[in-house]
Amino acid sequence: MICAAPAQPVAGQAVAAPAAAAAMPTRARCAASAQLPAVARAAAVETVAQAVAACTKAWEGGIKRQRVELLLPLIGATDLDDWPGGIRQQFKAAQPMVEELLRELKKLPGLEGPLSARILDDGDAVAAWEGKSLAAVLFPTAETLGEVRKIAEARRDGLVLIVNPQWRTEGNVVSDLGILPWVRKANEELVASFREAYVLRQLRMNSDDVKLLYSYPSPWAVQLRRPDAPAQNECVAQCASEPSYRELEATLRGVPWSMSSKPLAERLQYEAAFLRKSLEALPQDQQLPPGGQ
Repeated sequence: MICAAPAQPVAGQAVAAPAAAAAMPTRARCAASAQLPAVARAAAVETVAQAVAACTKAWEGGIKRQRVELLLPLIGATDLDDWPGGIRQQFKAAQPMVEELLRELKKLPGLEGPLSARILDDGDAVAAWEGKSLAAVLFPTAETLGEVRKIAEARRDGLVLIVNPQWRTEGNVVSDLGILPWVRKANEELVASFREAYVLRQLRMNSDDVKLLYSYPSPWAVQLRRPDAPAQNECVAQCASEPSYRELEATLRGVPWSMSSKPLAERLQYEAAFLRKSLEALPQDQQLPPGGQ
């Protein structure tokens, strides 16, 4: 069992956008290090601040290759699609967050210096920021792992981040990381060399809104939005390692007020109301402008 209820209350140069533009009962609050950001622009600022703190601690702890997952603020959402522009629209939301993260990290001793920026893959909106001892790759794909390897090997004593990687290593019949065994093995070893420093991921499970938060060196925190108070997130479990989907389901079913613990008919009624509300326009204070500024 890897999850448990909380024990107590507790940059550089800008890059141009790509062209073509076992369950536990829990009522305790999370520790301060696991508090979640709110919404929209303020959430993006707070998310970056959390990521800076986590990456700094990981760097000081000797972790030179770090994986970061940022929860992006919606820009240009429509009634039918949060991201009608796909990965390029997500790039517009992610770019200023990554650049602010790098601006803060390059203040650390040993990571100072200018950064240059370039697009690695225009179609998939993969971008890199590179300095003498600091680098980051945004939206890396399996096809750009060769470039990621070069960037990392050129800075063995520096800090290299991969931000919101796009490959999948689970659930596919054919691995994103290669078909040939030796190619796949080399790519898997490269991916595994990047350790999580900061992860903020949003999930919807059985009509529950869940956020999964990891901030080095704290445990993974499972945050659940209360159905009766949508603005309130409550920590329902802390985990020593990243919980699986099945473990998350079991945890949610053990929370008395969660939708996962309710009968199917009640969940369907709640989901219908959620879908009706989702077709309404997103409030302005929960969106960034289309330009992402």
